[in-house]
Amino acid sequence: MVGEIQDASVGLTFRLDNGEHKLSASFVPTGEKPPINLSWIKQALALAGFADLYLYEHALVELLKRYNAATQPFTFDLGERRNGSFTITCTPDNLEARLTIIPAYGGKAVAAEQVRQALREKGVVFGVDEEAINRAVAAGAASDVLMAQGIPPRPGTDGELVSFVTEIRDRQPQLLDDDTVDYRNLGQILSVRAGDPLMRRIPPVEGVAGTSVMGKILSPPPARDAVFAPNLPGTAFDAEDPNLLVAAVDGQPVLVANGITVEPVLRLKLVDLSVGNLDFNGTIDIAGDVVAGMTVKASGDIFIGGVVEASRIEAGGNVEVRGGVLGQGETRASSAAAGRDPVWIKAGGCVTAQFVEHVIVEAGDGIMVREFCMQSELVAGNRIVVGHDGGSKGHVIGGSCQAVNLVRAVTLGSLAGVHTAVSVGVDPHVRERFSTVRLKLQEKEREMDELAKNLDYYASLPSAQPEQLARTSEARDKLQAVISELTGEKKRLQKRLEQVAGAQVVVEREALVGVVISIGAKVFLVDEDLGATVFRIEDGAIVAST
Repeated sequence: MVGEIQDASVGLTFRLDNGEHKLSASFVPTGEKPPINLSWIKQALALAGFADLYLYEHALVELLKRYNAATQPFTFDLGERRNGSFTITCTPDNLEARLTIIPAYGGKAVAAEQVRQALREKGVVFGVDEEAINRAVAAGAASDVLMAQGIPPRPGTDGELVSFVTEIRDRQPQLLDDDTVDYRNLGQILSVRAGDPLMRRIPPVEGVAGTSVMGKILSPPPARDAVFAPNLPGTAFDAEDPNLLVAAVDGQPVLVANGITVEPVLRLKLVDLSVGNLDFNGTIDIAGDVVAGMTVKASGDIFIGGVVEASRIEAGGNVEVRGGVLGQGETRASSAAAGRDPVWIKAGGCVTAQFVEHVIVEAGDGIMVREFCMQSELVAGNRIVVGHDGGSKGHVIGGSCQAVNLVRAVTLGSLAGVHTAVSVGVDPHVRERFSTVRLKLQEKEREMDELAKNLDYYASLPSAQPEQLARTSEARDKLQAVISELTGEKKRLQKRLEQVAGAQVVVEREALVGVVISIGAKVFLVDEDLGATVFRIEDGAIVAST
């Protein structure tokens, strides 16, 4: 490369310094300056062998401006000679190494061996692409070129339990999209026969290890196993396939956590004297009626397609009567006197019916009656709904409705002013226990009064026997302990009676004279006909808002 070039006609000299790194331009006036332009400067640099050097940004334009304006000598730095350089970066997971090459400007270009040496120093020993390195070096420049690539670990597949039963109905009221519960839809019964496949366990598949560009083994995440629940009644494992769960009995499949159980289902056309009373460990599906005087019990659900006539129905799950329920007007008092259970319809879950008349109904969760309740006693651990939103039917006439959270009806009471009691805010069982405890406490307090009188009398006798006084005192102490225990329980129950937050009675059309609303321990007597009304507790009192 030429170290210096001078053009006497314009007074410009281009040269590299002694170390041949810096390129400068010097101007010495020689008389009248001929005009020059950028093309002239670039051509002069090319003739001098300086075209490949690194030129500073805007340096040529600045040189031209200074030359045209100069009357005195000056020296101006234009650029420099630079060797090529490069950087190697690895991704955080060490699965890739990439190369960036800054080209040489009149200096030494990057050599392939330099890159390989840098890779070795970084510890990159796996998946090196020699051809990619050679291509990048030959090009003299590169930007983020992939030159080494590892093998990522391949995740395995988690084990899973795959059900063969596609329409299992969970024994719960159905949750709608708006987070409300549809007490009308309890689903259909699905049955299987012994030997039918229910669910298959798919074992996990372990992943495949990978390798980083550093040559290190990269372990895959562990695959999770799927395991059947330890106790799945009504099922068994296939004799030839331990991963296949099959039905051991005919019955209703019920989806549970990590498996399926099978509840035996008893299907009948109707229940009458020819069938007899039923007490069945499973679910009962009756297509027709249950005639008067029968008893039907099941540990699961009971489905009745017709009408229930003065019969006792008891289910550990839900009771669904597609027709109505007719009783005989038997009250709790008359049943107790006859030594019979006063409850005609009892369910651990929900009770659904077209109508109920002269019947006592108890449900652990909810009661839904589509048309009307007449002179019946309804007790629910959650809510009672009679009728449906916007419907014309949904009357509660006489009797009582007790629920913990909500009683909703279209109309409460009748034009004849029939006494109709509605209570919310208290678990009915708590109210019943409170009444029992209160009466028992009164009885024990009367006994204590008699004992105190006797003790005073014995103590006043001149010939009082110490043994008799001691026995009476001991009886008094024992009775006092019972009274203290009953008093404490009464106070605890009283507090639960007062916990009414959120409980309400909703009337969609009318609440008529003769209706009594109780929320917790508060009572509201409807003494004039009201329209659509919501009864709730505010500031310690029942308010009726329309």
